Amino acid sequence: MWRGKTRTLAVMHAVAAITARKGLVADLPSLIDIDQYARDHAERATFIKRSLELGECFIGSAGAGTFGFVVLNYGFFDFGFVPLLVVAARFRRQGLGLRLLLEAEERCKSSKLFTSSSASNKPAQALFAKAGFIQSGVVDNLNDNDPEVLYFKACKRHDG
Repeated sequence: MWRGKTRTLAVMHAVAAITARKGLVADLPSLIDIDQYARDHAERATFIKRSLELGECFIGSAGAGTFGFVVLNYGFFDFGFVPLLVVAARFRRQGLGLRLLLEAEERCKSSKLFTSSSASNKPAQALFAKAGFIQSGVVDNLNDNDPEVLYFKACKRHDG
């Protein structure tokens, strides 16, 4: 767990503290700023806003800047589900996506955590494997000619 604790990471040749916190609706502009897809697709921005309103969005910061965010909800058969994980392009490949997944796992209130990725998204699949997720199934017909792959990880049950 790194919530409430500070970790250090070399970011762009500088050392920055890494923290995670529950997002606020006031964070929406900065989250859209780091998510190119949300800038181009209003439905994604609406999803992020709703996740913030429901307290399902957790923000990762390095120093004074936001590097990414993860959404954790329980809409998948009442188990934890990560429908969205975004790391700003300039911070990718530095282990920050893994940190956000671990944060979601730590905060997960169910014994199972799921996530998914399109079959063509090899970087996401590698990240999930590194975080200890295993492939759990495939859903066809969500994206044209690109099946959605489900991933699972058992996690410690939390009571609060």
